Amino acid sequence: MANMDKLVQWNCRSIINKKHEIIHIINTFNPFIFSLSETWLKPDFVFKIPGYSCLREDRADGYGGVCLLIRNSSTFSSFPLPSHSNCFSVIAAIVDGICFVSIYVPHPSLQIFNEIKNLISVLPRPFMILGDFNSHHTSWGSSVSNSYGYELLDILDMYSLCILNSGSPTRLTKPGEVISAIDLSICTPQLASSLSWSTLCSTYNSDHYPIIISFPCKKKDTMCIQNSRLKHKIIDSKWSQYTLLIEEKINNCSEVNVIDNNYFKAILLESADNVFPKKKPRSNKLSSPPWWDEECTNAIQKRKAAERNYRNNMSMKNYEALMTIMKEVRKLFKKKKFDGWRKFCSTISPETHATVIWRNIKRFRSAVNPSNALLLPIELADQFLDRLAPPSAPLNDPILSYKQYNSDAPSLNLTFTLVELKGVLNHVKDSAPGEDGIPYSFLSHLGEKGLNYFLNLINKILLTGDIPPSWRSQIVLPFLKPSKVQSDIKSYRPIVLSSVITKVVEHLIKNRLEWYIENNEYLSQTQFGFRKGKSVGDNLGILVTDIRNAFSDKKSVVAAFLDINSAYDNVLLHILKSKLDKLKVPYFLTNSIVNLLSERKIILDVGGPYKPSRLVWRGLPQGSVLSPLLYNIYTYDLEGSVGDSASLLQYADDLVIYASDMSVSTAERYVSSSLSLLKIWMDANGLDLSPSKSTVVLFTKSRTPCSLNITYDGDILPIRNQVKFLGAILDSKLTGQPHCEFVVSKCERNLNMLRCLGGVWWGAHPATLRLVYNAVIRSVLDFGTFFLDPGNVAGFRKLDLMQSRALRIVSGAMKSSPVNALQIECCDPPLNLRRQYLSDRFIFRIVQFHNHPLISKLEFLSKKVPSSHKPLPCLLKSFLKFKQLQAPTHSFQVLPLFGASYDSLLLSPVICFSLGIEKSDFNANENFNCNVNSKWPNWHQIYTDASKHSSGCVGVGVYHKQYNIVQKIKLPPESSVFTGECFGLLKALEYVLSFKLKKTVVFTDSLSALQSLAKFSLKLNPFFHVIFECKRKLLHCQSHNYLVSFCWVPSHCGISGNVKADSLANSATVTGDVYPYKNFGHDLAALPGICLHKSWNMCWEESGRIKGRFLYAIQSSVPRKPWFAKLSFGKTATSTIIRMRLGHNSLPVHLHKLGIVTGTACECGESYCDLNHIFFACSLYDHSSLYTSLVSVSVPLPTNISLLLRDFNPLVYSILSRFILNNNIKL
Repeated sequence: MANMDKLVQWNCRSIINKKHEIIHIINTFNPFIFSLSETWLKPDFVFKIPGYSCLREDRADGYGGVCLLIRNSSTFSSFPLPSHSNCFSVIAAIVDGICFVSIYVPHPSLQIFNEIKNLISVLPRPFMILGDFNSHHTSWGSSVSNSYGYELLDILDMYSLCILNSGSPTRLTKPGEVISAIDLSICTPQLASSLSWSTLCSTYNSDHYPIIISFPCKKKDTMCIQNSRLKHKIIDSKWSQYTLLIEEKINNCSEVNVIDNNYFKAILLESADNVFPKKKPRSNKLSSPPWWDEECTNAIQKRKAAERNYRNNMSMKNYEALMTIMKEVRKLFKKKKFDGWRKFCSTISPETHATVIWRNIKRFRSAVNPSNALLLPIELADQFLDRLAPPSAPLNDPILSYKQYNSDAPSLNLTFTLVELKGVLNHVKDSAPGEDGIPYSFLSHLGEKGLNYFLNLINKILLTGDIPPSWRSQIVLPFLKPSKVQSDIKSYRPIVLSSVITKVVEHLIKNRLEWYIENNEYLSQTQFGFRKGKSVGDNLGILVTDIRNAFSDKKSVVAAFLDINSAYDNVLLHILKSKLDKLKVPYFLTNSIVNLLSERKIILDVGGPYKPSRLVWRGLPQGSVLSPLLYNIYTYDLEGSVGDSASLLQYADDLVIYASDMSVSTAERYVSSSLSLLKIWMDANGLDLSPSKSTVVLFTKSRTPCSLNITYDGDILPIRNQVKFLGAILDSKLTGQPHCEFVVSKCERNLNMLRCLGGVWWGAHPATLRLVYNAVIRSVLDFGTFFLDPGNVAGFRKLDLMQSRALRIVSGAMKSSPVNALQIECCDPPLNLRRQYLSDRFIFRIVQFHNHPLISKLEFLSKKVPSSHKPLPCLLKSFLKFKQLQAPTHSFQVLPLFGASYDSLLLSPVICFSLGIEKSDFNANENFNCNVNSKWPNWHQIYTDASKHSSGCVGVGVYHKQYNIVQKIKLPPESSVFTGECFGLLKALEYVLSFKLKKTVVFTDSLSALQSLAKFSLKLNPFFHVIFECKRKLLHCQSHNYLVSFCWVPSHCGISGNVKADSLANSATVTGDVYPYKNFGHDLAALPGICLHKSWNMCWEESGRIKGRFLYAIQSSVPRKPWFAKLSFGKTATSTIIRMRLGHNSLPVHLHKLGIVTGTACECGESYCDLNHIFFACSLYDHSSLYTSLVSVSVPLPTNISLLLRDFNPLVYSILSRFILNNNIKL
């Protein structure tokens, strides 16, 4: 009976309304099992209590029902019971070797008792039966006995079972009624003698008393509190004190200890202890709901006092007083919940961080765990470790031999630099630390001496290969997956925590290794997983386009979607090292990787003192930034091993092998042949497929598809009509309907979140609801759909319906509001246009790779267009749109980031961001010249600027002050001003190299261009070709000892050189040199948005004249942002104005049009009640303040609502809002 202490049994009469009561009982008694009857839940309702698993049996009508809440620290499994009638509810589970049964019998009968006999006969002993039998007998405390009580007593005698009831009543009864003890606790004899049974004094707003059953074996609860591993309460204002303290301690240390880094960790933690306060340990109690206040506490005390009075004197007066108070408490709690939720929703604004919203939603649902309770029972610890690390390792470790060879990148064999370390530390955020308890922030706030100490420590340890044990140790936290059985070790997800010092080292290695691998193009062209500039969209786009191409040629496609079994965990380190050697990865990196991965130690933390550990001899560490890259390297030769008969696509460990042919059997043969070759590669590399998790799909237009028989290593792969591939569901006809249905079902759940956050007249601001909609609904509607468009019309129509439903909730609009007007009001485009927009963005990204496989496939598909009568796929439309661009586009073999030399990426330009010149300074030019002559005497001065003309072209001006040399360059209309500014800097550097200028300062008024130039290159947008070219030129200048500095100057303040460059840029938009007249890929990212806005405007102009005419008269063009985005009127006023703008409201005129009411008269007696009447003529309201306010903002009178709403004026809208709120107008 391990882990057992107390058990609670209760007929709660509605578990939903008693959730806070249940949490109170849990906080008081910490039961390992909570048996509940009369739960009143419907089968599809989701109910959770933090820290507990929930087993239920519900009735379809939402009444009756039973539930077992089992504490997560207890090992349990559901026990299957024989089928029974719907006349009673029962559920069973085996918890730590004892079978517990929760039962509710609303109307006992002989038939039910016969079924209960059958149930008892199959129960494994020992067991306990807990529940409400609605049977009376004096043996267990009832005043009278009935026939069902006798029948139940016979059953207990038949099976030699014991009743634990002490005779105390279990149900609250009226005065004069018989004492009722119908909640029974039954158990086998071996349990009875060791248990104690009692009832609580309060009914907790039910009419049944909770029952407490105590177990004498009080073992310490293994559900220990997992306190935050970040032990310090970080205070930002104290970082400077922390940094100074570290610097002092570093000064006192003469040399880095290369054997271990304990001293370094010690000074970090000691300094933190001296500066930051320690966090308080977490409470293991469930928190009170956020709506709970002192009034609630007083109400509970009042109810308890009334219950005591009734127990002491069971008079009718006391009973009625108790019933009255219980009713008042129920009403109070209901009101508090309702008001608390509305109050919370009304505080949400567009500035509210998303984390705050989700955290508070969970608090209101009581879904926040009191602590990170570890869920794995101790007895399963060793089995769990066996899955992560085999208990035995090979006798001979073949990876300990090191080679040194000539590398293609000798600088990568040098030790790490301070620039690399700062680049890593400036781009990491705190997360759960490892065993040492040191977070990233302790490292990122080191001073110069501390950083140098840390860097020397890293380099010396990696050079010697003597890795400290703490660098190779990981803590594993096992967490139970949702709705999984606790007694099965496969139900647990391992969460791995590593030392952040190790993570920093991994980041350093990863940056160099990734550049080397990508620069040399060693990875397969079909591997798109975890690579910069690539995504799941590449795989989906290629596969879907290949299927469309096959369909256009009347071919079929046989595709095998394969699942590699525990791919990362089964990587063999000696094979990985041999592949690194084969690719001539710099030996400094190879040796560092091998040393870090060898003899890793994992420590399983199950919350108590017992922490088993295991050495790991294979696999890649979970959560490591290096693991995805190392796995890609491990599989770099997979593509070449499967032959040319079939095509292969990879996304990390997800594979698909497919072939197309007129003959299905031929395509099947091609796929089978590739699978045979794949088996050879898998065996050689220590990996294997999971046939049961793999799927084969025949994509064909044939109405009578052929049967398939594809095997892998003798196992037949399952054949299905659809498959979920990288999050998208692909069906055999490529209709997209299953994917649309999947998306709708997923959105349906998220739609409830919107409903909870706001109603028509209450709740979160529409701008906030729109943000939530974008995050949880539109993101789901977006994913994968543009690859499948055009598809099944009915399926995509369901997506449109989902969008309109969500937008009505966001805006508070009536159901009759036209969809096109709703979309304009919420600034959310029609989904068909948005799909095209997403497709454009995707295509405009991949065209920057001139060798991207999708480009040639789309080219082939485009040749089929003239003969097709069907709508074009979104991808093809985007591709044709790209081909229509007048100017060519820069394309690259590899990403510009990886095309630049690694040394140039580490270059840190000298940049001055302020000369102390202000825009408002009248003597700006004189002060500027004085500062420049003082800071850069006798230096060459080059000024650059960029401008975008109304015609669309971008002009770049470059001006050398001393030589009076000018240059004007014209860039295509698709270019951005940012690109022009960066291009100007590039031209200035080319000028320095051409004229061999020894000392040059380059001035620009583009702060963003200089910030990008100063940023750590490996964290820049990898497509910023011009920035990387600037760094390459700077490196060239450095190699020739040319000094180059950059300086930012404010624009339009009279600085002569800047004025000249600005003039040159303006004229360059028309007369500038057109070489090279090319687009840069990152500029194309803006085109889809422009195309979307243009298409949407055309659609609105056409549809707005038919539907949504009232809004069209007010808003004839598509806005960039909703009008309410920056206005905080509150939900009531905002929803009312939205309804006014849409022209669909609850006034009699509109309701009459809908046939809801028979007349158009107003309550004031006027015969025509429309918006103008309400705001300007209705005698029920005082309009004087409205007229006065309108006159104060220069609105000519008389006016009407249409005119006031037409030209969006925040002042006018604010006046309307005040009038609405002051008069409580709800339309």
